[in-house]
Amino acid sequence: MPLLTARFELPIHAACLLQLPDGTVADFQTTHTGFTATVRLLPSESWRQKGKDDPNWTTSVWAIEVTLTRDDPNDVPEVIQQPDGTRDLTQQGAFLLSRLDEYKSAAREIANKVLDFFRYCLLTPSVRRIVRWDQALASPVWYNARGEDLGPSRVLMAQPVPGIRGELGIQKLTQNRLPDLLQYLNASDEPPLELALLSDAQTAWFEDSLRRTVLELAICAEVMVKRRFFAAASPAGAAFDYLEDRSKVSVRVLELLDPIAAEAFARSYRTEFPDHYKRIDFLFRCRNKIAHRGELTYRDDSGQSHQATKTEIAEWWASVAHLRAWLGSL
Repeated sequence: MPLLTARFELPIHAACLLQLPDGTVADFQTTHTGFTATVRLLPSESWRQKGKDDPNWTTSVWAIEVTLTRDDPNDVPEVIQQPDGTRDLTQQGAFLLSRLDEYKSAAREIANKVLDFFRYCLLTPSVRRIVRWDQALASPVWYNARGEDLGPSRVLMAQPVPGIRGELGIQKLTQNRLPDLLQYLNASDEPPLELALLSDAQTAWFEDSLRRTVLELAICAEVMVKRRFFAAASPAGAAFDYLEDRSKVSVRVLELLDPIAAEAFARSYRTEFPDHYKRIDFLFRCRNKIAHRGELTYRDDSGQSHQATKTEIAEWWASVAHLRAWLGSL
């Protein structure tokens, strides 16, 4: 079967640092889902730095080049030469387009593994994985079995707009909210901790980092509830901090929302909003599974195990946002 090759050049937006001897090329070969892959880290040509004690120059990776090759059951259609001298690329273009999805999926997964290495093994900060709609994934350069350059694909990738349909409480800035913006400009620069945590959980959800979403949501709920029940400036807050620091007391968030809330405020979140209470219960059960086993699962009241879905976690986010409003009403 003839070989078909696609070369992707994927720019990155993080300071992934290289310190290699001059002339050294950071490339290697691997295999992935039936492809033979050559990966090359392309160094920046705009800067490099060397301290007096450094053996080599330091620069950064500006792009990851991924070249994928595999056997194809069919030959690439030849370009048709028209009588008027023009070249008809229709058949060849359709052939390459029909292969593009599998090639770009493999290229993205390999490049993201490289980025994960920099993030988790070399501790590079602010690393963002390559998203499915990255335009560079739509424009590989293709080569046939003879190594001839077939040119790039010409596909326009449509980038989804997070929150365009109001997911996870996202709102649009409208005319009647302009005064709120002015008021915010004159307010403190530091947002409340619970809002920062809720925002981080939202961002993680849109990035499909669902375990991190659950962890951020659970921390947010615990921070909100314990701050409302045990204000730091109150005698109760000081007593609670003293006992908790010495492991003399441990109170679950769900206990604070039902029997303790009923005693302290004559109101129970569980009684008033049983559906939201149950979702927060499942949130903490899932948080515990992630903390103990790294699994995005939880057990319901009957003991049956469930894999938490993205839709379900979005409902948990909405319930934590609802809990914030309820706590503010106490």
